[in-house]
Amino acid sequence: MATVKIRYKEKQYEYEKGTNLLDVSKNFQREYKDNIIVATINNRLVSLDSKLNKNADVEFYDVFSLLGSKTYIRGLYFLFIKAVRDVLNVDVKLMYFVDKGVYCEILTNNLISEVTVEKIKIRMREIVDAAMPINKIMVSRLDAIDYFTKVNQIDKAQSLRFISNSTISLYKLDDTLDYFYGILPCNTRYLDRFNVKYLKENKVILLPPVTFLPDEKLRYEKTDKLIDEVERQSKYLENISINTSVELNKTISTGLYDDVIRISESISNNQLFEIIERITKSKDVKMILITGPTSSGKTTTSKKIGLFLRSKGFDPIPISVDDFYTDMKDRVLDENGKPEIERIDAFDTNQFNKKVSELLNGKEVILPTYDFILGKQIFNEKDKVKMKERSILIVEGIHAFNEKLTEMIPEKNKFKLFICPLTPLNIDNHNLFKATDNRLLRRIVRDNKTRGASASDTLKMWKKVRKVEEEMIFPYMKEADAILNTSLVYELGVLKTYAEPLLFSVLEDDENYEDALRIINIFRVILGIPSDMVPQDSILREFIGGSCFKD
Repeated sequence: MATVKIRYKEKQYEYEKGTNLLDVSKNFQREYKDNIIVATINNRLVSLDSKLNKNADVEFYDVFSLLGSKTYIRGLYFLFIKAVRDVLNVDVKLMYFVDKGVYCEILTNNLISEVTVEKIKIRMREIVDAAMPINKIMVSRLDAIDYFTKVNQIDKAQSLRFISNSTISLYKLDDTLDYFYGILPCNTRYLDRFNVKYLKENKVILLPPVTFLPDEKLRYEKTDKLIDEVERQSKYLENISINTSVELNKTISTGLYDDVIRISESISNNQLFEIIERITKSKDVKMILITGPTSSGKTTTSKKIGLFLRSKGFDPIPISVDDFYTDMKDRVLDENGKPEIERIDAFDTNQFNKKVSELLNGKEVILPTYDFILGKQIFNEKDKVKMKERSILIVEGIHAFNEKLTEMIPEKNKFKLFICPLTPLNIDNHNLFKATDNRLLRRIVRDNKTRGASASDTLKMWKKVRKVEEEMIFPYMKEADAILNTSLVYELGVLKTYAEPLLFSVLEDDENYEDALRIINIFRVILGIPSDMVPQDSILREFIGGSCFKD
């Protein structure tokens, strides 16, 4: 009997050649908090139905790991698409990630109802209980294009025209074929946690388990402002006839991308002008609180708000929450015994409340500047400020919405602005480009340019960043007076020219290789755009360099 040896967590094990990873995973399931759903062989992500044919390093990932979660979500998409077709015989369009779920449109001319959604959920549950296999099959790319054209999935057929591979892998679930950018679970039985909530007309929210909050219930707490912003973005895309990467690629390939850049930047500025109009019409607002997840463009947005306020005769006074860090020697310790840098406890909220209250009461105060090298606040006479009649404070930071920070300030004096790229551009109706990936790419480019960090360095710390965001930033989004989408319809084309070479530096033996490869594969269907035409005041300049806004 021929055998192969695998190394798993520094230990060697021997199995019969041809054993599949699903059987192997059962020996180690007890080591994981949740179901093992996917594996890597020599750092290459593979489905659990893959067979061991040679000696290899093997790792397993459960549903709540980063790689496992992405595998689960892709599988859930397929399950949802299949169930909708079985119940209604129509297709679906996956549109945006919102409120820990995916905003979807069911593509039917007949209005659906909550009863319809319940039928879809029942069918999804039936497919899960039946433990249907999800098989990967290799086909000619041209045959795949022909197939998707025949079944009227023109969006997918057109997107595949921008892939140069002669063969591609399709996934088959019962009688349904589809194409996804990444590995899927080998079986529907893994997809046992989900929810689908009816919104209105033909719109629903598909809810997967939350990667960084495994105990989170699959509830949907609707944020009307976010939904309104999502729908407004969809309208913008319809107006400029760019709904997927296919339409953007057609524009790029004809050399007419400069107009798309100008239009996208105009839309972005107009949105911000509308918010400034709301703020300046209120006699009570004396403080704009700006927050959002990392790489949302908070710095550029804050600077633009200051300019727009000045153009309307107001006196903006910028305040960074980071300047109110407590001295390093007095800092509370995190779970690793190191000084806390993320949580609200790391900030002197009493001092912030006192300083801002004094400013609002007409007093002159010295604002601190935090010296990150010395690890303490510095007070300088040149930082003395006093509010005038038309002064407005612009407060920016990840904890700007936290009540502890401004508990002494009357609510009527606050305007809360939540900013985040919603990434309106998708690859096709079934493949989203996630807003988190959009921000990750921005961060990779900026970290490399300003800190010399590699793509692997940024990928390595991304899971911790995301966990902090889900715990400390996104829960406050529902308190926002306005939500600003900071993504630009053309930006993935520009980011590709900067980020793709950096992603190729992540080698096969790197723990982050698979995540880098996933994004590289998505970039295959997005044409690059030169950055020459990107305005100096664009949010994108905050990440690629060349911004006119200086600290």
